[in-house]
Amino acid sequence: MSDYILQIKNLYKVYTSKNITVKAVTDISFNIKKGETIGIVGESGCGKTTLGRCIVRGIQATSGQVLYTAEDGATYDFLNIDKKKLKELRKDIQMIFQDPYSSLDPRMTVLNIITEPLKANFPKMKKSEMELRAAEIAEKVGLNSSYLKRYPHAFSGGQRQRIGIARALVINPRVIVCDEPVSALDVSIQAQVINLLKDLQRELGLTYIFISHDLSVVEHISDKVGVMYLGKMVEFAETEALFSKPLHPYTEALLSSVPVADPTVKMNRIPLKGEIPNPANPPSGCYFHERCSYCIDRCTKESPEYREIEKDRFVACHRAEELKLRGFSYDDEKAI
Repeated sequence: MSDYILQIKNLYKVYTSKNITVKAVTDISFNIKKGETIGIVGESGCGKTTLGRCIVRGIQATSGQVLYTAEDGATYDFLNIDKKKLKELRKDIQMIFQDPYSSLDPRMTVLNIITEPLKANFPKMKKSEMELRAAEIAEKVGLNSSYLKRYPHAFSGGQRQRIGIARALVINPRVIVCDEPVSALDVSIQAQVINLLKDLQRELGLTYIFISHDLSVVEHISDKVGVMYLGKMVEFAETEALFSKPLHPYTEALLSSVPVADPTVKMNRIPLKGEIPNPANPPSGCYFHERCSYCIDRCTKESPEYREIEKDRFVACHRAEELKLRGFSYDDEKAI
């Protein structure tokens, strides 16, 4: 039996249109243990959502593997199994979507929204049993069962997201991909939803892939964090290690942008040069070299290997070992 509930191996998603090829996800690999939360961060357009949708097979990956270890201990490649087995296993990996407004059908009642996955996966289940299960899961996510006969327009953003969470949970999944589940909510509501997700994880033994651009939220909820840039994973490490000592220049720049709730603290922000490159025409060598303050000649010509430089810590940077030994020196850019 594998130690991991999910193993993502060399995952690619390539879009081709006429003479244009865009590598939305490029050679992504990481593993997740049962009960862990893996945070995925990066700028808008870096491929976070595409990665999440490939994992749940919302879209078909171009190549790679998503190895899922089922409850019986058997491991299946979620991207390369027959339709019958996929239907059986798909209920184990669910998704919470970013926009609580567009992800709910306005013509369906909350009861119908929550029970829809039950109808699809358990067609022989009695209607009364479905209604009972929907009421139970609604209470679990903080919704009164009397709300089940209402329509989505009658609810606030935070309540709608709770409906989305209930829909994902109703068929007892083991893994949930959370695609920026709080980014469309007010800050006070964000805290409530994040705490709800953590409580549900403890109670139900859930495993999360938590996609977000909010680094403070990711630090709070994640056990490990992966940083993506232009479709590639540039750093992957345990949360405490990554936030205390980033080993990739892009990670360092991201972390320097996190505001500190203390007006007496002087922020040492690291501004990035230029714009994100065109994913249809990425630069040669390291994709980040045009914006990197530590760029050397090798970076412009040779793509860095994504490698493990210490236990459970992966970095794609030619100078990672130097930076690990001495730390970043932003004021002394190329004298490391």
